[in-house]
Amino acid sequence: MKRFSLLVAPILLACSSLLFAAPAVEHLRLSLIPTAVSSGAAEAMVVSGGRWTTKRHLVHAAVLIEHPKGHFLFDTGLGRQTAEAFARNNWINRTLLAYEQLNPARDQLEAAGYSANDIDFILPSHLHWDHLGGLPDFPGIPVKVLPGALEEARDHGEPPAFLAEQLEGEREWQQIELNNTPYQGFERSLDLFGDGQLILVDLSGHTAGQAGLFVNLPSGKRLFLIGDTSWTERGVEQNKPRPVFVQWLSHVDSDRERNSQQLKRVHELHLRDPELLIIPAHDEFVAAGLAQFPTFEE
Repeated sequence: MKRFSLLVAPILLACSSLLFAAPAVEHLRLSLIPTAVSSGAAEAMVVSGGRWTTKRHLVHAAVLIEHPKGHFLFDTGLGRQTAEAFARNNWINRTLLAYEQLNPARDQLEAAGYSANDIDFILPSHLHWDHLGGLPDFPGIPVKVLPGALEEARDHGEPPAFLAEQLEGEREWQQIELNNTPYQGFERSLDLFGDGQLILVDLSGHTAGQAGLFVNLPSGKRLFLIGDTSWTERGVEQNKPRPVFVQWLSHVDSDRERNSQQLKRVHELHLRDPELLIIPAHDEFVAAGLAQFPTFEE
């Protein structure tokens, strides 16, 4: 009987891995995974011209992108270890950046039958704490970044924007080099899988090496994930940057002038191509209009 158990156990393990593995996909699809929301801030603190009487609860999310050649997360949102790292902040920043409704991406993926190993790589828009908080939940998974992103985070990054715990540990960091192919007004780009469906561009400004991702779905729906170039759809549509006093208080943008130029570029793209759905990473109203995990945009 013992010998029989030893023989059967590997078979059962193999079968369970098949039953609970991520589904193979025949075409590109995308799903938003909300991992938390901010505890709330006046809209006037989020976008220039916003109302003091309107309260916003910005979303912290990961985006699961499944392609026949690989599955990856664009950002991770907040994770299982975020609270411990977040506690390093001073009282003011813990108050200003407070979050609630924590539901880590890995927990949601596992509840739907995925394992961490079903993710082939992680592609963060940038390395701020609220975009990288779930990274420790995916040990051993490679992380792809544009030039300058990791160097800034490691050499110059400080709380509250960067939390060292999220960058520590053994990790394969892969630097992505764009080529000289113009795309949608950007001088350089990279077609991730060579089929015109996922196009990476440089949106440096908010941080060094911030990445933007164009997603061209089989249905004809097109999206542009812009990280934190703007926190809101209103900022994009009206070319409204973050409020000056927020910039002064938090130094939220590594290069404020360059981020303003990038926002203007995204705004002009919106005017030229209104059918393109531009996705600021934190706009809770835009997020509500997207398919949320475990449903997908296809």
